[in-house]
Amino acid sequence: MSKRKAYIEKMEAQLREWDARIDELKAQYDEKSADAKIQYQDTIRKLQGKRDATQKRLTDLRNSSDEAWKELKGGFEASWKELRNSVERAVSKMK
Repeated sequence: MSKRKAYIEKMEAQLREWDARIDELKAQYDEKSADAKIQYQDTIRKLQGKRDATQKRLTDLRNSSDEAWKELKGGFEASWKELRNSVERAVSKMK
């Protein structure tokens, strides 16, 4: 397996893990007060937007040529870090 393919598979697995964490936040929604629900909705909406943007960048990366890969990987990794940090903050904040 090429390094590129292994990298993409690893990132896809991590996205699935973060999807599960976002789903956990959604599950906690019903247990919250009205004010907290508003905050949850906003947080989940933002996380899903970042997740979708990161998925699109990963798809672009997967479909890119070798030359474009080098350029796209930096943008993907920036999006990746932002999503990771956002998910971690949301999970710790919403507990």
